[in-house]
Amino acid sequence: MQRIILDTDPGIDDALALFLALASPEVTLEAITTVSGNVGVEQTTRNALTLLTLANRTAIPVAAGSAQPLVRVLVDAAHVHGDNGLGNVRLPEPTCAAVEQHAVDLIIEKIMSNPGEITLVPIGPLTNIALAVRREPRIAQRVRDVVIMGGALRVPGNVTPTAEFNIFADPHAAHVVFHAGWPLRLVSLDATSQVALEPQQIEALAARSGKVTTAIKDMLHYYFTVFGPKHGSTAFHMHDPLCLAAAFQPDLITWESAYVDVELAGTLTLGETVAYSQSASDHAPNMLFSTGVDGPRFTKMFLERIGSAF
Repeated sequence: MQRIILDTDPGIDDALALFLALASPEVTLEAITTVSGNVGVEQTTRNALTLLTLANRTAIPVAAGSAQPLVRVLVDAAHVHGDNGLGNVRLPEPTCAAVEQHAVDLIIEKIMSNPGEITLVPIGPLTNIALAVRREPRIAQRVRDVVIMGGALRVPGNVTPTAEFNIFADPHAAHVVFHAGWPLRLVSLDATSQVALEPQQIEALAARSGKVTTAIKDMLHYYFTVFGPKHGSTAFHMHDPLCLAAAFQPDLITWESAYVDVELAGTLTLGETVAYSQSASDHAPNMLFSTGVDGPRFTKMFLERIGSAF
């Protein structure tokens, strides 16, 4: 059983990752922590609460986190996810509230109280995670592992030619996290760009007429009709759900060990993730990063679990 803290900025694909966590028997979702990213933290927190209400899982604690990156100016991805982050879909009012504890404090408390038990799965900018390990460096030795959605190592970025959004949104936080000395796995665009859902797969899922599957269809309608046509995209890439799945089924991914760093000073390459092989660097590897994925197996699992659970 994987005891997971999901650090997230919902976000359409974040919502799908959250639903996959709720639908997976291998996962105990210890908490959800929120961060500014796809939209601002006030909205991402509300979105997390709304999604839990929709799924009837309101006992899971939600803690609001960082509103601003460590250094750079705030950026968002509302043009991809809609102004409310969930495809501008009006979902039920949340029937639960965020806990008073800040996300950073909750992360530290959970890991320190459960050494070797908690897996951190950050699927948004890494601001909360960086602040947590700076405030309490011992969590690096007490966490089970950290599975990050972010980066683009051998493929182009998705927000600039060289940078993936989560790293670009707070590259200084990513630098802190990459060098904190804990077990890291990076689920990058190298793998996530190989996994996508087609509109007809969403239609088939929504035909079950559940509240969650209908909401998934409605959220993705924005992507398929507004963002996708403007950018030549006809399928929805499953970045965050694949990262969540990699936390409890790591054999879905082909991994490679490397030393990975983040560009912090480039005017054209801010947020670029750069991997050095062992033969090309004096530094020891600091993570495993994804080089490939069993896409059909992942897609089958996602559709079956969401269809059965909701």
